[in-house]
Amino acid sequence: MQTLIDYAKAQGAVSVKKVTGPNGAFIAMTLTNGEDSYIPVGKKSQTGSLRDFNVLIADDGQAIATVNLYETEEELSIEQPKAVKANGSKGARAIN
Repeated sequence: MQTLIDYAKAQGAVSVKKVTGPNGAFIAMTLTNGEDSYIPVGKKSQTGSLRDFNVLIADDGQAIATVNLYETEEELSIEQPKAVKANGSKGARAIN
């Protein structure tokens, strides 16, 4: 998977915009030769800025713009048991 910006550069795009309509969003690119190229935005990726998008190439060759807008909601540190040195040994072993 590559970023949308990298994908657009590789396609020869000079501009990229996200267009939203009644059937969802899509990415419109204007290429160096003046032609327009379009790729759909994934159903669960309708929000986000252009810099957030990645491009996934489906098995049939269709490019799909997708963005993962995951945020850390909660985090918990887990303390692991410490290894204990065995008598007379320089190494450590875990205690079960």
